[in-house]
Amino acid sequence: MLRLSRFNLAVRQLYDKVASLSTTWKFILIAFVAFVVFAWSKGPPPGQDHYVWLASAFLHGKLGISNTGLEELVNWHGNYYVVYPPGPAVLLMPFVAVFGTSFDESILSIILASISVSATWVMLRKVGANKNKALWLTILFGFGTCLWFTASVGTSWYIAEVVAVLFLTSAIVLTLYQKNYAIIGLLLGFATLARLTVVLAFPFFLFMVYERNPSWKPRFKQAAVFLIGLAIPIILYVAYNIVRYGTVLDIGYNIIIKNDPNYPYGLYSIYYLPKHIYAIFFQGPILLSSFPYFKPNWMGLGLFFTTPAFIYIFKGPWNRLSKYAIIAILCILPSLVFHGTVGFTQFGYRFSLDFTPFLMLLTANGMGENLGWRAKALIILSVLVNLWGIISIIKFNFVSF
Repeated sequence: MLRLSRFNLAVRQLYDKVASLSTTWKFILIAFVAFVVFAWSKGPPPGQDHYVWLASAFLHGKLGISNTGLEELVNWHGNYYVVYPPGPAVLLMPFVAVFGTSFDESILSIILASISVSATWVMLRKVGANKNKALWLTILFGFGTCLWFTASVGTSWYIAEVVAVLFLTSAIVLTLYQKNYAIIGLLLGFATLARLTVVLAFPFFLFMVYERNPSWKPRFKQAAVFLIGLAIPIILYVAYNIVRYGTVLDIGYNIIIKNDPNYPYGLYSIYYLPKHIYAIFFQGPILLSSFPYFKPNWMGLGLFFTTPAFIYIFKGPWNRLSKYAIIAILCILPSLVFHGTVGFTQFGYRFSLDFTPFLMLLTANGMGENLGWRAKALIILSVLVNLWGIISIIKFNFVSF
């Protein structure tokens, strides 16, 4: 009993020391802890490391890559292009410059994911979450969503999601702090250079501009500054396509899906909606007749199975910030649910990462000021579900379609 009391006292003293740290040191500490966890769960170097080779091409003044054995490359007039937006390759350039094409892409993935966990903590504190609530919800974001698995694997499809999450969250944080809207636009633009769908979140930022200004003149000015910042990366991406394909359109996707049975109606179609509804709400694990009774499915796992705590997004009450977050999600969703695939191979519904920062705002709003045992239980359950995915897939390769 005495030992238990001493242990509790030591934990309390440690908690008080951490609580007394400055915001900067708390940010660093949270990122460090997240990095340790992500490093433990990290898988082997990904075989599909398109962005490493694209970074190498950029460093040599080229747009086409030399490794033609990767999946989903666009063969256009004798050049092999990476079909995905180039944002992650830009971030990889310093690492590839030092370590070459042998650099493990997933290392950058877990570094960026760790920073995004800290950025989420800052976001939660700024919207009014107390220290205890912000810590619990930060744990939920980092280890109770499919970000954990996605960051730990770090293939080209996954690191793109991680980059988008980091820059989208950063844009939201700067908006909450009412910082320079040109920088906010640039951040959203760079998130778009990782995941094109994220650009559709722009109404959230325009609504925040509208709310923060009492008259139309400053509203128009700040909105224009934001849109100029956003336009810069988009213009660069258009130029990137012109140089590659000779057109402003990104025709690469249409080239690689030809004769692909996953796209019988083209890249986007309303006919794909039912399978996305199933993937989001109903997709479960593979059931087994003996222990361990459940097996992860490469098709994914429903959003609310992966993160049960997200059920709080429906609770409200709906303040203006939560309404803007809902609008952003509804703007992004069509570009996802009308897409030909649901994002396999994956744990969870990884496309949800395109709007997970907004889900976190809604969850924080729905859980109220002080977390009760139900909310904490659902956060713990969310972490356990994702830990199951990490151990099953990454540690034991216990997964199949």
